[in-house]
Amino acid sequence: MKVCLPEKFDVVYPKENKAYYANANLKILRKILSLASDSYCMYCGTSLKIDGKESFHLEHSVDKEGNYNQPKKDTMLRNCKFNFAAACAKCNLVYKKRIEKIDFSKYMCADKCPKECDEICDTYQEMREDYCKFNSIILQPIGYKKDNIQYKIRYNLLRHVYEADIDDMNSEAMFFIEHHILRFHLNRENFSNSIINICVEINDLFEKGMTDTRNLLEYEVQKRHENVIGKGFAQFLNYWFIEKKVEELIEFCKLLVVLGAII
Repeated sequence: MKVCLPEKFDVVYPKENKAYYANANLKILRKILSLASDSYCMYCGTSLKIDGKESFHLEHSVDKEGNYNQPKKDTMLRNCKFNFAAACAKCNLVYKKRIEKIDFSKYMCADKCPKECDEICDTYQEMREDYCKFNSIILQPIGYKKDNIQYKIRYNLLRHVYEADIDDMNSEAMFFIEHHILRFHLNRENFSNSIINICVEINDLFEKGMTDTRNLLEYEVQKRHENVIGKGFAQFLNYWFIEKKVEELIEFCKLLVVLGAII
């Protein structure tokens, strides 16, 4: 049994290319990335809304300055609209800083992007692919795909851990995804208790008199959760238990709480 972190995000980009890292245009990308991610960090899933107020970093997926040895650092990566993701401060300033940067001299880097573009150009795609491979990182917002397989991370409900979720589980893919999990400390500092919290809350609501399965599930689906994995778990429960007796839902939630306590 599993709940998956989003492996990619559907971002509706503007057609125009602008200086998106300039203050005047920051709001444009902030709005579309917030909408695409539902205001959750694209790397660890943490909610970017606190007390109804949104706070997040627009981070450059591929480091905008390249390595430290090159003389020219102001390139297309600084403003490329495809090269931004919504991230919490820790993911942007800590976990993504410990990284091997690319050398721009190896690519046909332009100072500026064309005035308009509808899709990722070959140059950026090449830099992005190398950056992902060098660092074993699932870059957002479009994730990472190899041999037509999208690399994914799941939350194992029975083991209470984040782990690789891929059909062709070869050693290379396993190392890549596990390295990403380690980089963002998904099973340590960034581990979310959202699933256990939902289970405890459902049981508490049941004991207080909310005994209709649909009402319990509707409450959790509509609620804003502290992590996107909680949102996914609420949808998982709604899918599997909407037609079941409330006692079955309660027993399942109790089972997950017990497993969480002993693992």
